[in-house]
Amino acid sequence: MRHRHVVGPRAGLAGNAGLAALVSFAAAASFVALALFAALASGCSRKDAAGAADAAPDGPLLSIEPDASARPSVSVSDAGFVLARVAPVEARRSRVAKLAAEPALGGAASLLGAHFAGAAGPFDVQIAELTAAGRRAVLVAEAGKATSDARPITLVVDGEGAVLWSKESPVAGIMTPVGPIALGAAPRGRVALAVCDPPTSVVALRLFDDDGSPFADFQALSGVDSCDALSLLYWPGRGWILAAARPGQTRARLVTESGALAWGDGLDLGVRPRAGAIAAPALVADTDDTFVLAQLAQPSAVEGSPFHALAFRYDTRGAPIWKAAVDVGALEEAPAAGERVKLTPLDPGVRVTLPSGAQAELRPSGDVVSRRPAPR
Repeated sequence: MRHRHVVGPRAGLAGNAGLAALVSFAAAASFVALALFAALASGCSRKDAAGAADAAPDGPLLSIEPDASARPSVSVSDAGFVLARVAPVEARRSRVAKLAAEPALGGAASLLGAHFAGAAGPFDVQIAELTAAGRRAVLVAEAGKATSDARPITLVVDGEGAVLWSKESPVAGIMTPVGPIALGAAPRGRVALAVCDPPTSVVALRLFDDDGSPFADFQALSGVDSCDALSLLYWPGRGWILAAARPGQTRARLVTESGALAWGDGLDLGVRPRAGAIAAPALVADTDDTFVLAQLAQPSAVEGSPFHALAFRYDTRGAPIWKAAVDVGALEEAPAAGERVKLTPLDPGVRVTLPSGAQAELRPSGDVVSRRPAPR
C-alpha cells in the first residue's frame, strides 16, 4: 500500500475522499512525526511493496523523496509521467472578473461553475507549473473575501487543460478562520500549499501527492498570530521558502526537500510593513545559491509619501548579500491591497515588473539597469 505521512505538530490533511479520520492537532513545537496515513489512504504503492517500511524510522518521519526536478535532464518517474525542472518562481497570480477570462481554466469550467455557484466574481487565481511536465496546479478563490469564506479550490490540469484531480476543500482540517494561502510546486509532480492559520499562530506547508492524495503537513512557521500576505517559493534542490507579512514584520523560513526546518525559528527579512499598508513579499531564486525578495513599501514615514519597490538578496542561510535594500523604482500610485511585484529570473539577475507594467533589470551586484516605463 502507498503510505502517507503527517510531519510536524500540525495535522488534519482531511476532509477529502479517501480519508476515514483526522489526526488531531498536537501542541508540541518540535518537528516530529505524528502518524501514518497507511490506514487512511487507499491505492497501491508505485513502489515495490516488499521494500516499503512498515514501522516509523528513528528520525523524523518523512515521505519526501529526493528531488528529481532539481536535475537539468528530464526523466520518467515511476508514476508514468515525465519529470522536468521548473523555474524557481512563484505561482502566477491574477484577478479575473469572470472565470472564463483565464484560459488555463477552460477545461474546468463545469467543475468551477458548480463549485462557485451563485458567485458573480471577481476571482483570485494562482497557477504553478509542476515538476510533472505539462501539468499545472491551479488555486481559485472568490476575491475580496477572507479565505474561510472565499471557497478556495485546488486542481491540477494537464497540457490540454483537462482536470486530473481537484480538492474542493484544500485547507480542510485547519482551524478557522484561515488566513492567506499560496500555491507552489513540489518534487515528483506533487503540489505544495502554504496556509496561514492565525488561531494557532502557525503557517503550515501542506503537500499533496501527484494524484491528489494527502502527503504531508509541516509546521513551517510558528508564532505568527496574524498574517496579511503570504508567499511560497519552490526552489528546486533547496526546498520551499515561505514568507508571511504583517504589521511590523516579514517573517520567512526555508523548509528543505528532506523536510528539515532551516533558519532557526525563522528570520525577519525584507521590510517592516506599516499597518494598513502591508508589503506583500515576492520571491524568486536568481541562482542555485541566492534568492531575491521584493516588496512595495514606503521608505519614508511621512504620510502620503510614495511607495517604492524595494529588493533584497539573500543566500541559502537567509543571510543578506546586499548591505541595504535596493530601490528599484517609485510607484505612480499606492498599490492595491495585496498587490505585489512580479520577479522573473534572468541570466544574470532578475527582472522586476511593477503593478503598472513598468520594468527594471536588477543585477546580482544590486545595480538597477534597463528601466522601461509602463506601457501606455
